[in-house]
Amino acid sequence: MTHDERLVPARTGTDIPLAEITQSKGYERYGRYGVNPNEANLREYFFVVLKRKWLIMSLVLVVTSLVTVQAFREPSIYEGKTIVQIQAKQQNVLATGTGGGVIINAPSDPNFWNTQLRLLQNPVLARQVVLTLGLQNNPAFLGGQAQSGIFDSLKRIFSREKKLPTITTNPGSETEPLNEEQTRDQQFTPEELAKLEPYEDAIAANETIDPILGTNLVNIKYVHTDPVLAQRIANTLADVFVQNNIDRISSGTSKAELALAKEIARTQEKIGKEEQARFAFAKEKGIPLDNTPGSNIDVERLRQYSQQLLDTENKKRVAAANYESAKSAADPFSAPEVQKDERIIKLRERESELKDKLAALKIKYTDEWPEVKQVNEQLKQVQEDLKKAPHEVVNSLKAQMDAATAQQRDLARAYNQSHELTQQQTKDLITMASMTADLEADKQYLATYTQKLRELTAASSGGISGDVSVSTYSRLPREPIGPQRMRSIIVAFLLSLVAGIGLAFLLDFLDDTLKSLDDVDRYIRLPTLALIPAARNERPRLRGTGPNDAAPADTTALAMVGDARSPVAESYRHLRTSLLLSSAGTPPRTILVTSSQPSEGKTTTAINTAFMLAQTGAEVLIIDGDLRRPRLHAHFNIPNVRGLTNCLSGESRDLDALIQTSEKQPNLKLLPSGPIPPNPAELLGSDEMRRLLASLSEKFTHIVVDSPPAISFTDASILSTVVDGVILVVHGGRSSRAVVRRTKQQLMDVGANIFGVVLNNVKVESHDYYYQGYYSGYYQAADYQEDTTPNPADSRAASS
Repeated sequence: MTHDERLVPARTGTDIPLAEITQSKGYERYGRYGVNPNEANLREYFFVVLKRKWLIMSLVLVVTSLVTVQAFREPSIYEGKTIVQIQAKQQNVLATGTGGGVIINAPSDPNFWNTQLRLLQNPVLARQVVLTLGLQNNPAFLGGQAQSGIFDSLKRIFSREKKLPTITTNPGSETEPLNEEQTRDQQFTPEELAKLEPYEDAIAANETIDPILGTNLVNIKYVHTDPVLAQRIANTLADVFVQNNIDRISSGTSKAELALAKEIARTQEKIGKEEQARFAFAKEKGIPLDNTPGSNIDVERLRQYSQQLLDTENKKRVAAANYESAKSAADPFSAPEVQKDERIIKLRERESELKDKLAALKIKYTDEWPEVKQVNEQLKQVQEDLKKAPHEVVNSLKAQMDAATAQQRDLARAYNQSHELTQQQTKDLITMASMTADLEADKQYLATYTQKLRELTAASSGGISGDVSVSTYSRLPREPIGPQRMRSIIVAFLLSLVAGIGLAFLLDFLDDTLKSLDDVDRYIRLPTLALIPAARNERPRLRGTGPNDAAPADTTALAMVGDARSPVAESYRHLRTSLLLSSAGTPPRTILVTSSQPSEGKTTTAINTAFMLAQTGAEVLIIDGDLRRPRLHAHFNIPNVRGLTNCLSGESRDLDALIQTSEKQPNLKLLPSGPIPPNPAELLGSDEMRRLLASLSEKFTHIVVDSPPAISFTDASILSTVVDGVILVVHGGRSSRAVVRRTKQQLMDVGANIFGVVLNNVKVESHDYYYQGYYSGYYQAADYQEDTTPNPADSRAASS
């Protein structure tokens, strides 16, 4: 046969780190199995959904049913729709603008349209509609909005009957609309207002204002469960709105004219008083009434003094700088002012001319020549004048500085005198300016009031400026517009389906049990010797009942392999083959079968393993090593008066008398547990137990020992040290990964040789659905008859 990793001995080494386990994906497949990871993930996802299909279907059914009933409990809703035309306000041709000219084509008021839409949602408008139609006395108005009973909703689901409303002949409102003055708060007591509030809220909640883009038309929509009320309320809303607009414009014009006339008279009287007070103040303080330049002599004089004082200060600053520069210069001729002096410039030019002339004369004459002497005398005089010139320039600069200082002092004295005179006048001018500003503001108000009065007069003579009218009254609605029952049902179905699938994946994610071969390999790191499917005739036990509560015939372990063509029998044959090939060299002789927790099927696995080994022709002995809860005798229907405990305690030395033969398989011998001792662990760990197994190994080819759960008692750990290997039975879908890992570690800590894991009672329909169908179809097609003769391969393995 081909090499299979599940048939090799238990691997040595450390377990998977906890971080690796927690970080691994829940539905990850290993590539070594030759399966595409994407296909494996999709198949695992499908198995998760299929495994909890009843949970998903129940959730979808319950949620969809509740939403369906609730959707049909809601009554049908009808919509009445009335169209009104709101013409933008136009300026009257006689109205004037701010410039006093006549406006022929003026733009419309941008706030007019929004104002009209807001007025359609005014609470006063809702109150007018309620009082006009008498809705506060109509029980069908608020009562029709309530939900119907459960029987009515069920009837509505399966029935398509339509409610035929009574048709009114008048499409508009039947009564004259009440105006706004009649429905103000002052007209009602607080108790009456509180009574009207629910009706007003109902009108506002079910009313929709929908402007038609690109037009002056507005849809007034109202929804109600009664089509007649929906029609009447929509029409009445339009009629009341039109009437309010007419009343508001006609009454507002006359009131505005009267108010403007009173305001104009008051403003004119105020302006006259302000002009008289301003004139008297100017006369008393001696200041001019106007602010024209040059009208105030004192202010003008102060301004001139200020300008002259600034100029003199600048002149003094420049003269002082020039004087200090010339005075402090090391070479008087290096000073800028000395160099720019015209007299010094002329003296230098004269000196240069004389020097040139003297040089020319000396060419022809000697120094004693009269003309030469005359030129020398002139040159000496010029040089002496040039030497004195810088001091004269410095003295001139000092004189200029002193003159500027004196002039500044005189101007400062004159400025201070003039400033003292104008300070009080400045305060008076500020007061005068404030009085003038108030007067001008009042004149502006008077001009504005006069213009508004002129516009109102023109508008009242030209008629109403705002044109609001009903374009189309509402028809009686025939078909309901809501509720959208099918949409709600479909949305509920989809949401519940998604929620159910999500819940299924959540439960699968929280499931910490071993359910497949991949789980064993991934989390336990032990070979899987066999996968035992759950029997088809297995029925779930009632809560609180144990495996011992059923009748012996129903709990016999060999009944599972009674049908040689069953998948369970074939699984145990696979376990037998895996067990015989699990040890290199020779097949194991002493085999311990244990589990992590009770009721995982270890006794059934031990019995069927021994039975399958016996079918190969080998002599097999099965020992009931569970001295706490023995079950071997119950499965084979043999007495348990004497057995293993008698031999270990030294009570009986005749071992052959304690061993019994199976009726179904002569090669299979049985050693029951015997009486339950008070100290099972001491008996199983004694030297007598080791000698017993050594003695029996010489007589039998294979010895299968059943033991208590390893996680609860130390019996299994003790027995694992005296046998060739251990088979760890795991209940598929119920055993926790952590518990099985702890059991494995506990056995390995004492040096046990673990052959592998038997995944028992697995529901193959939800994991390896092809497994059971494969064997069933194979046996049915070939009319397979189980061959009871020894298997040659198994016989060779047993004899070796």
